[in-house]
Amino acid sequence: MTLRPTTLALATLILSLPATSFAQTKTDGLWRGTGGAALSVTSGNTSSNSLLLNAEATKATLDDKISLAAAIQRAQNKSGGQTETTADKWSLAGQYDRNLSQRLFAFGKLGLESDKLVDLDLRTAVAGGLGYHVIATDSTSFDIFGGAGYTTDSYGSTQTIGGKSDTRFSRASVYLGESSSHKLSDTVSVQQRLDLYPGVSGDKAVLAKFSAGLSVAMSSTLSLNVGLIDSYNSKPPATRKKNDVGLFTGINVKFGAI
Repeated sequence: MTLRPTTLALATLILSLPATSFAQTKTDGLWRGTGGAALSVTSGNTSSNSLLLNAEATKATLDDKISLAAAIQRAQNKSGGQTETTADKWSLAGQYDRNLSQRLFAFGKLGLESDKLVDLDLRTAVAGGLGYHVIATDSTSFDIFGGAGYTTDSYGSTQTIGGKSDTRFSRASVYLGESSSHKLSDTVSVQQRLDLYPGVSGDKAVLAKFSAGLSVAMSSTLSLNVGLIDSYNSKPPATRKKNDVGLFTGINVKFGAI
């Protein structure tokens, strides 16, 4: 299993997002989750190594759902005797969904992350609102949700964003999104998600994340995952690009209740 360092950075974004209520989630109040590890090492004229660890878990009942996720990644390249760190970040996230009716639910979520590559010491993001199960069958789900959010970014050194230089940036935003999951067969499933955060105060940055994934079960506990991630920031720190797109592959192991 091989992941490029730039791809690892993108993969972590989706791993840091708790899943929205999918129809396939069992509502027996037991914890279920997956954990994965990706390691890549190359040597020759250019040497590189990369490591990605991730885990996510959920517990759902007929009334509510808790989702947790965590990821750690590290990657380096060595060429001509010079070592360059290409990824060094971690993330934690949690989301709570409360069913208000068979289709309507309220949610609140908290995300924490750090990215040493851009000198981001800590990003804290909170959001809450309402969601609606447009489709909720055993094989297919489609949810839409929206609300409000607030994000604070703390950097280890002065950054210039949107014409302002500081070590701390914050913004209130509208939060809009949609997600879907579809089971193609007993072993193959696909899912996608879009999260949009148009800033309305502070630096008024617009953040967007789109992800799509294909999962193929290799056994009752192992699965192969292939994903596409596109992340966008309308006002990144100076010298950083607004848009990143990447593909990733990995193997996950299920844990918890069957």
